[in-house]
Amino acid sequence: MSAGENMSVILSAKVVSHMPREQEVPQCFLVVDFKHNFCVVSLYHTNKSLAVESHIKHGDEILIKNPDMIFTSLEFKGKLYSYHTVKVTDISNVLVNGQPLV
Repeated sequence: MSAGENMSVILSAKVVSHMPREQEVPQCFLVVDFKHNFCVVSLYHTNKSLAVESHIKHGDEILIKNPDMIFTSLEFKGKLYSYHTVKVTDISNVLVNGQPLV
């Protein structure tokens, strides 16, 4: 995948962990693909009533259509950290274990 929106691409990955945050949105999950590449998936346009974290669990397979890849870099305590984020603004593009998220 390349930076930006990847039209006609489906990202297939396994969920490693939910990443709890103080903010309700986005819901974030650490995932790994079949090539052992890790990234964070950020699901926008969610709310507590959807209870996304109860529908996506450790070990689940997640499929994301048209993933939007963002390269993120931040400095924390004098060290530079870099990672990829997949931004999902349309949660209807997400399947969990072959089932629609919504």
